[in-house]
Amino acid sequence: MKMKLLPLAAWFLILATLSACAGPAPQSPQGSAGSQQSTSIPLPSPTPTATPTPQPQARVDQGDHLLLLGDYASARQEYETAINQAADPEIQVAAMIGLGRMQLLQQQYTTATQAFLTVIQNYPNSQHLAEAQFFLGKSYAAMNNHQVAADAFGQYLALRPGVIDAYIQELRGNELLAAGQFTDAIAAFEAAAAAPRRSDPTPLKIKIAQTYASMGEYEQAISRYWEINQATTNDFVKAQTNFLLGQAYLAIGLPDQAYARFQESVSNYPLAYDTYSGLVVLINNGIAVSDLDRGLVDYFAGQYGLAIEAFTRYMQANPQHDATPLYYRAMSHRSLGQYGAEMRDWELIISQYETDRFWMDAWKEKAYTQWVYFTDYSAAAATLEQFVARFPAAAQAAELLLEAGRIYERGGLLNEAIETWEGVANNYPTSAEAPACLFQSGLLRYRQQDFFNAQANFQRYLAIVSAPRDIAAAYFWIGKAKSALGDSEGARQSWEQAAQRDPTGYYSERARDLLQGREPFSPPAFYNLDYDLQKERSIAETWMRSTFNLEADIDLNNLADLEANPRFQRANAYWELGLFELANNELQDLKDEIASDPAHCFRLLKYLMERGFYRQAIILSRHILDLAGMDDAATFTAPPYFNHIRFGVYYPDYVLSAAQEYNFHPLFLLSVIRQESLFDGLVQSTAGARGLMQIIPSTGQEIASILNWPVGYTDADLDRPFVNVRLGSAYLARQRTYFNANLYLSLAAYNAGPGNAQQWAALVSDDPDLYLETIRFKETRTYITQIYEFYSIYRRLYETQPST
Repeated sequence: MKMKLLPLAAWFLILATLSACAGPAPQSPQGSAGSQQSTSIPLPSPTPTATPTPQPQARVDQGDHLLLLGDYASARQEYETAINQAADPEIQVAAMIGLGRMQLLQQQYTTATQAFLTVIQNYPNSQHLAEAQFFLGKSYAAMNNHQVAADAFGQYLALRPGVIDAYIQELRGNELLAAGQFTDAIAAFEAAAAAPRRSDPTPLKIKIAQTYASMGEYEQAISRYWEINQATTNDFVKAQTNFLLGQAYLAIGLPDQAYARFQESVSNYPLAYDTYSGLVVLINNGIAVSDLDRGLVDYFAGQYGLAIEAFTRYMQANPQHDATPLYYRAMSHRSLGQYGAEMRDWELIISQYETDRFWMDAWKEKAYTQWVYFTDYSAAAATLEQFVARFPAAAQAAELLLEAGRIYERGGLLNEAIETWEGVANNYPTSAEAPACLFQSGLLRYRQQDFFNAQANFQRYLAIVSAPRDIAAAYFWIGKAKSALGDSEGARQSWEQAAQRDPTGYYSERARDLLQGREPFSPPAFYNLDYDLQKERSIAETWMRSTFNLEADIDLNNLADLEANPRFQRANAYWELGLFELANNELQDLKDEIASDPAHCFRLLKYLMERGFYRQAIILSRHILDLAGMDDAATFTAPPYFNHIRFGVYYPDYVLSAAQEYNFHPLFLLSVIRQESLFDGLVQSTAGARGLMQIIPSTGQEIASILNWPVGYTDADLDRPFVNVRLGSAYLARQRTYFNANLYLSLAAYNAGPGNAQQWAALVSDDPDLYLETIRFKETRTYITQIYEFYSIYRRLYETQPST
């Protein structure tokens, strides 16, 4: 049956329904450039410029791109225009699916469902039918219509078998399970486990066993749990399956077997929360449990009061115990804020358990509590120094003195810190800690304006380091000390040495700026962000053939071999369904698989750029240059194609708009985004930060409230580049205002919070270099230095000379 074109009036009716639910389009942010801006040659377009009157297919493609970026209003406009202009029914179908996906993302499930049903009912032979079935399944699942959702996922599988079956079958199984169709759910889960998959099937196997338990088929469930338990080496999976086994045994009236499973976890897997759940069952049923094991399980479950009681009972009953219960009792006291009791336990370990594995830890933890919780910096440092005085030849002596100096410095006891660190350099000159002690003592002497001795320490540091970055740092600070002493020529010579030692590294770039009289993050006077990757790729192809001795008949643009790879096929299928994280994971595996083949890497690079996998493209571009044997400095002699990918102008419309609105140079914002996410709009940190500019949800909510945009903000909006770039820029601009336009402090505040940034600023003068070194968090220091490095590279790539 041929597809039929819907009457235009019918399309208008559908579009009216969709638009009614969409809400008003957010306005594009406006503003004027400020002091950080510089002159730019016309607006950049790192992708080919669209024709003045795009064809309907181009409209659909642009709508899909805007949908990925989270610019729903603009995407809707493109889709609607494509529907109205298209004569090809496939283009209308693609646009209609795009509109439905947009409504799905906006949680307009009823309207989205109607869009997908319209496609399925009117275009049964469409090449996009499988996509419509998948998204229909997602819509029904969101509306808790589980059986119909499962049927839709089944229809997808019938249309696109053998590619992402593992993923779709698990989705289908979840819906069948929710619908109470246990037998069918198990069949779907079994099919998912048997299908080719990237991820560990263990969670799916546990789900199958749990489904059997839900059906009351406990013997089958027990058999499955045991199979998983015996096959795994993961302690947490062991604990989980032990607990599930115990529950199943209890359900069939076999308490002894259940208690044995719980006991096994208590004895062997105390860190797992499932172990604590089993412990509760044991205690409630009067089953004897070792107080030591009980205390450990309670401790790792966060039940600190119960842990203290258990450890105390154990020690009373076992006077000849080792330091284990004391150590964890002390840590439990700390968690409850009972610092006096904690300190008494550390003293007991130190005085009575010199040969115990926790003895050294007791010294360190005692000092930590004195410093952090009692804020007694002198006592904390003295604790570590006392250990070294008693055991000067101990392997940890230099390490403990390095930490003692840090504690003195945090307490503002700079002379004591200097004396401690210089003592390490003098008494433990071959230790791994000696270089850091010399460098840090040099910085403290510089802070005290003792520039002569600061220079001497940096010179000693230079004599014992070998890494280019460390050598550059030494020369940089020697130059700073000489400059402060009035030796401008000596400073210039030192900075020239620094600039040469670690090209593209922070200290080399900073030294180069000082030599040229540039303030940190100075913008180029003229810049041009425009480039044509298509033309540049042709030049890069010639370079590839020459560099890697590739035969003339090798087609560097033919993806046929890669398209036959199951990983590529799965990635492409996921991409078509908007499952970008899953696609990204498959592409990562594919990239690893072809890592030694430069031709395949070059082919894949084009695909990654076309599909918007910028993070993977950036990494792969650098990998190709690695294969060519290029170090950081040499990479900038490679064809521009590679560097315009590595340091590309991604999301240009949103970056330029935010730069204008908040008075940031676009190269600066690009550098921040590259550091935060490597231009991956869906990345999430372990701390919960999301999106291109890694915004914590609470911060996103705060900024969205201030801007009153976007309408109906939720945390999911942080995954939309369209939203994320503006909110992140607004927050960064707030920090800049608070810190009087100091970008070092602004970046420190963005990464570590304004309170920390202010605290560090109070310790030093306005010297940005000294401020950086005074930052206590290594992560924040690295964050700023890498943004500085990226900004220097962006400036080098895009700076231009004025036209004459």
